[in-house]
Amino acid sequence: MRDEELTIAIVEDEDELRCNITSFLQGRGYRCWGATSAEELYRCLLVQQADLLLVDINLPGEDGFSLLSHLATAGHYGLIAMTARSELADRIRGLESGADMYFVKPVDLYELEAAIRAVLRRGAQHRPRLPEKERQGWVLDYAHSCLFAPDSKAMQLTSRELAFLSCLMAACGRTVLKETLQGACSGSSNDDFHRVETLLYRLRKKSEQELGQNLPVRAVFGKGMMFTDNARLKEP
Repeated sequence: MRDEELTIAIVEDEDELRCNITSFLQGRGYRCWGATSAEELYRCLLVQQADLLLVDINLPGEDGFSLLSHLATAGHYGLIAMTARSELADRIRGLESGADMYFVKPVDLYELEAAIRAVLRRGAQHRPRLPEKERQGWVLDYAHSCLFAPDSKAMQLTSRELAFLSCLMAACGRTVLKETLQGACSGSSNDDFHRVETLLYRLRKKSEQELGQNLPVRAVFGKGMMFTDNARLKEP
């Protein structure tokens, strides 16, 4: 994956520092977005992609140690801690919480970029791949919460995206009713279908950006939606 295809999320409540890091990394070819707290990050990750996260430890609300632990559990993010906390005990705690690297502020931005490259290279070695014989059509991989395009490019999915696509791809070529899609995405068939339409809109954008392909989902007027290309579900 080229640098310009990678997305970095900066979780930092200090506005000036977050903006400076964002501007620098964008100038170096990375896509970036920011969050001021763990709570804001969780909301953003439902609709935005991130390959690597820069995490401040002293965040308002949930602190950076807790955030690192939750992100490390997900297993598919590169994680770099940035903080003013320089004590050895804090460094050890940060690394044990899941950080790949731990930087004490002030951070040299060129050194930070070198660390980002190293973490992303390391992560690429463990990125899920499909065997050549399985690269036919679209594949939904439950074990890694990934959607594979026909050319084997992978896109990480949130839990709602996974539920939505599994519902459509299991019925490949057949219309899935609105009520079924609502139930899969929210647990209630009485929920507003606009939420499902919004989810599809965001998934289309995400697929275009990360896979370079249009997501083959078609709306069936008044009834529901349909996955229109070859599809297969890969169970855990």
